[in-house]
Amino acid sequence: MTTYEWYLFGHLAGVFLLLAAAGISTGAGIALGRAKSPGVVVTLLDLQRISELVVTSAGVILVVLFGSLLVDEAGYSFGDGWISAAFTLLIVVLALDHGVLMRKNRQARAIAANHGPNDPISDELQARLNDPLTIAVGLVLGLSFLVFLWLMIARPGA
Repeated sequence: MTTYEWYLFGHLAGVFLLLAAAGISTGAGIALGRAKSPGVVVTLLDLQRISELVVTSAGVILVVLFGSLLVDEAGYSFGDGWISAAFTLLIVVLALDHGVLMRKNRQARAIAANHGPNDPISDELQARLNDPLTIAVGLVLGLSFLVFLWLMIARPGA
């Protein structure tokens, strides 16, 4: 395998980790809307948090490291518009993920943990789980993968 192929393999491994984290987080988010007990909510929120913190972080490290190595190896420049856009979008996505979604996750988990595991879902917890901002951020994060995919395939301006 050539150096380029190794870098591409590392970059794609990171992409697959990011897709896995997004799938787990999205699936947990959908299940949260249907949860019937605070114990289930705590478990799903913990799953979502671990997925975002561990799997997303590992994926981002691989994507950035090997993507940066690929830029030079493939003859591109960090000044190319599609590369700058990808890095900018990555920063925005991480800010939304860790700054908004995970903060809302912690708040909902704290409410759920204050109830018995088999108690009914309180109105306060239901409102937190169905918060429009949380849902909107989740949708934006999901759609961001389509933008990343387009940037990496189309390489506009390259």
